[in-house]
Amino acid sequence: MVRNCSIEAVRMLAVGLLLTAAACKDDPGPSADTDGEDGTGGDEDTDGVGACEQAPGRVGLRRLTRAEYDRTVRDLFGVSSAPAQRFPPDSSTGGFDNNAKSLTISPQLASLLLDAAEEVAAEAMANDAGQIIACDPSVVPSCARDTLRSLARRVYRRPPTEAELDDLMTLVAFAEDEGDGFAAGIEHALQAMLMAPQFLYLSVPADSMGRLQAGERVPLDDYALASRLSYFVWGSTPDDALLDRAEAGELHDPDALRAELDRMLADPRSEALYNSFVVQWLQLGKLAAATPDPDAFPQYSDALRDEMLEETRLFFEDLRARDGSMLELLTSNRTFANEELAAIYGVEGVTGSALVPIETDPTQRAGILTMPAVLTMTSGPQQPNIVRRGVWLAEALLCVTPPPPPAGIPPAPDPSPGETERERLERHRQDPSCASCHDLIDPLGFGFESYDALGQWRTSVEGQPVDDLGTLPDGTDFRGAVELSQALAQSEAFPTCVAEKLVTYALGRATTAQEDCMLAEIGLDHVTPDSTVSDLVWAVVSSDAFQMEIAG
Repeated sequence: MVRNCSIEAVRMLAVGLLLTAAACKDDPGPSADTDGEDGTGGDEDTDGVGACEQAPGRVGLRRLTRAEYDRTVRDLFGVSSAPAQRFPPDSSTGGFDNNAKSLTISPQLASLLLDAAEEVAAEAMANDAGQIIACDPSVVPSCARDTLRSLARRVYRRPPTEAELDDLMTLVAFAEDEGDGFAAGIEHALQAMLMAPQFLYLSVPADSMGRLQAGERVPLDDYALASRLSYFVWGSTPDDALLDRAEAGELHDPDALRAELDRMLADPRSEALYNSFVVQWLQLGKLAAATPDPDAFPQYSDALRDEMLEETRLFFEDLRARDGSMLELLTSNRTFANEELAAIYGVEGVTGSALVPIETDPTQRAGILTMPAVLTMTSGPQQPNIVRRGVWLAEALLCVTPPPPPAGIPPAPDPSPGETERERLERHRQDPSCASCHDLIDPLGFGFESYDALGQWRTSVEGQPVDDLGTLPDGTDFRGAVELSQALAQSEAFPTCVAEKLVTYALGRATTAQEDCMLAEIGLDHVTPDSTVSDLVWAVVSSDAFQMEIAG
């Protein structure tokens, strides 16, 4: 092995480089905030968003998230040890953990990244040295440089420069001079690649950006576009086929790009759209904190909680595999259940632990709004929580974030004898300082009153008939979650919100005020009964916001 002192020197240098890159990381500036005012007019686009003047905001450098890191080393080298799970959790901004502004590198994380680089490089060489080193250095004089060129193309997601190869060759030569051998030199060069900003960050081409004035727009080059596409759809690195398309300069051809997108959506790696996008969009991580009372709900267990979450995954994966309409998230009464979940739904004839397709009662159930996972995570231990359910609906499906309660405002009062939950909350809203939030969220939450804290159907509460009359922010009245789902499906607010969530996730930044028109057009054109999941994703991928960047 390379001498310990040399390893430490390389580690210290790498930490310094990582922290320098983090410190110099572009500040996306006001254009990355929802209320930003910068950005210039865009060229007309003839595919769905052409009527809007597009002014893409700025992403800049974006570090890989923990999940992206683990998927990337898995797809590059078959490393399955999930080394990034030892990193500190990624913070969430705008509902997603891939926001460029949040993905900083602390000294602690820099050290852990170096540990992971060593671990991944060692495991990669142990697993697949024969594939990594495809030549004999004693026979092929250029073997080291050829090996590093091929390896760096995959790790950096673009061809390395000659200067980058020179630096990596120095490590190979050093290892050989120290008597450690050729393979050890390649392993240490791979460690250096995995420590490099070129691997850890997604970025636009430095040479292109350097020639522009601040605020000017530039199309992503094919390699940067390939990376943005692969981390959007797969949450992982481009494969060789996508890099080959980038090398051929084909990804700015709409037909070639759409073909690649369709290929990627059909690949099992697109499950990342559920694991990273849907789970965060619908806030499904909150289910882990749910604590139904064991006396009131003895059937609840960790296993049932996992099955609730698995139902949402199977539902979305089925929708993606069929390439159905995103409106089915609201309107479908087809889902997946095992015996325990079927009992919650009141569906008979399902036995065993495996989740199988079922049809639910269309007068009681409609899509995600009535799934046990959502209804349980928005409940208290014994009773549903109207406010929590209203907040979830506002944030996840309407893209409206209720402001936090003013300081010093007491919680809602305890119910008076014989007072219903609706009456208690109406009394709470009589305080003007409370009404500003609760006038929005309470009428949304009332629509879920037919479901208990585990998502089971009910017709009465404490001997009184359920009152599930609710109101949307636009004044539309509905009775119950099924009517609510239908109203959302017919609204402009839900499709536009879906587009906003998807674009926010795809770009790793908040959308701008200048992009509101684009978001509305994407949503209203592609969250429809006749449009599919792939049509919606394509509308995002073909937009200026996805394919361009603003210089700093």
